[in-house]
Amino acid sequence: MRIVRMNSLVFLAALFRLIIVTPDAFAEDYSNCLDCHDGYDKSLSGTVHSLSTDRRLKSSIKVECISCHDGWKEHQDMPTIENITQPFKLASSGQAELCGRCHLTPHQKAMVSTDPHANAGLTCGSCHTIHVKNNAAIVEKNDRCLSCHKTVALEFSRRSAHPLNTGNIDCDDCHDQGSAQSQFQKIGFDWTCQGCHPDKAGPFLYEHPVNYAHLTAGGSCIECHNPHGSNNDRLLNQPGSGNCLQCHSIPTGHRTRHSGLGSKLACVDCHSEIHGSSDNRFFLDPQLGNKLFPDCYQSGCHIVNQ
Repeated sequence: MRIVRMNSLVFLAALFRLIIVTPDAFAEDYSNCLDCHDGYDKSLSGTVHSLSTDRRLKSSIKVECISCHDGWKEHQDMPTIENITQPFKLASSGQAELCGRCHLTPHQKAMVSTDPHANAGLTCGSCHTIHVKNNAAIVEKNDRCLSCHKTVALEFSRRSAHPLNTGNIDCDDCHDQGSAQSQFQKIGFDWTCQGCHPDKAGPFLYEHPVNYAHLTAGGSCIECHNPHGSNNDRLLNQPGSGNCLQCHSIPTGHRTRHSGLGSKLACVDCHSEIHGSSDNRFFLDPQLGNKLFPDCYQSGCHIVNQ
């Protein structure tokens, strides 16, 4: 069923592009519409839907009021809301078909197939407003996302959080709305993180498997970090050594030798190269012998590069 729908979208898009780029395709221009709907052209100014005579035209496609509002001929003869298409009052399939005349993109395709928003019953108009938001993307991205994802909104208010509230990042910096696959799958999520944190990506001579393996929480960075926000330092899911102890137990020697001094320190006090190391397979701090225990390595009992 979805294949048939997408094939129809391809056909409609090709046909509509042929029509809208032809200068003489329209018998009427949108000035007739503005006789009654004064100011509606200004609400499109500066967006991808800027009308065809707008000097700040954002699209190479000819856009008119009648590009989206079908039934305009009858409407001019007898103006009533019953004989003119109001796009965002259409059902999900109707909106997808109408918007797909021009916007046949991976995002548009996903919205009628794999995108979880579509599965939740949301439509194009659930996020995009045409005659209200005067901006290029016709959507206030973060506000629109957080109006539904209220739990996530609270996470961004925690002590350690990604800087969404300060405007340094947007939701779609991490959640790619143009993907034909589900952008909320956790497997492989680390590649999104590494786009901004390449220093944590390696490659390293000694890799920490959690950086690339699919483990308990879905994989990689989010095994240890909450990507939105946390009450712990560095977005950590658990305080202290809690993350480490999910997979590792404290070695016996740490508990018994030197009066158990090793068990009194946080794991990262010594294993600071936790994302990976080019010096030590135990991810030890290369300067550990100078920073914490000046005599450890000099005594011959411990070797940093082992």
